[in-house]
Amino acid sequence: MGFLDRLVGRQPQPAEEDASAAAQQQQQQQQQPHGGTSTSGEVLRDIAPAAGGGFPGGAAARLYDPYEGISTAVGGRKAAFQLPDGPEFVFQEEAAARRRGWGENLQFYTGLGYLGGGATGFALGGYKFLAQGPTEPALSSAKLRANRLINMSGSLGRRFACASAILGLYFASFESYVYHAADGRVPDGACTAAAGFLTAALFRSPRGPKSASVAGLVGAAATAGLHAARQKWPSL
Repeated sequence: MGFLDRLVGRQPQPAEEDASAAAQQQQQQQQQPHGGTSTSGEVLRDIAPAAGGGFPGGAAARLYDPYEGISTAVGGRKAAFQLPDGPEFVFQEEAAARRRGWGENLQFYTGLGYLGGGATGFALGGYKFLAQGPTEPALSSAKLRANRLINMSGSLGRRFACASAILGLYFASFESYVYHAADGRVPDGACTAAAGFLTAALFRSPRGPKSASVAGLVGAAATAGLHAARQKWPSL
């Protein structure tokens, strides 16, 4: 409000009152001492729903203060972010998922089987080469020994890699199907063991029903160990 308005007795307008109040508040903030505290324990970001539903997936909340230890240097303002302890998901369906999808499962076990089998076969080929006795003097040059080592390790590595990748493909397919068919009515350990039995039995089926049955029992025992390992490492 101007000086002439005060002389004629004009009442201040609401917009002018708001502007005046904002200017006074800004002036008070500028005059506040540097070391004073304005708001203690202020939460800058509260991503939890106001209705008390918590974070997605039921994750617990924790406070994170980015100015911890230097609050006096930045004006004594103690501010905190409310963050979840667990992972956040955009969609509730992702938070409710207990395992990977069938496509992710297929890629994971097939790739893991190929890499793991190839590394195992390459290592066994190197051990087999080193376990052999000395060769003839005519074949004792460094180039020939290196060539034999590469050929032997590569041959076993390819065989192990392909076999393990096929086992991973079978297991991922059977496990996804058994989980889908059970629909939560059967324990997860039983579904995993059933998938292991079917995987090993199908892999050894060309050698006859007896060999397939024995291999199926071995596969069920191996996948039972996998289910036990998942209790400690859920990403398996």
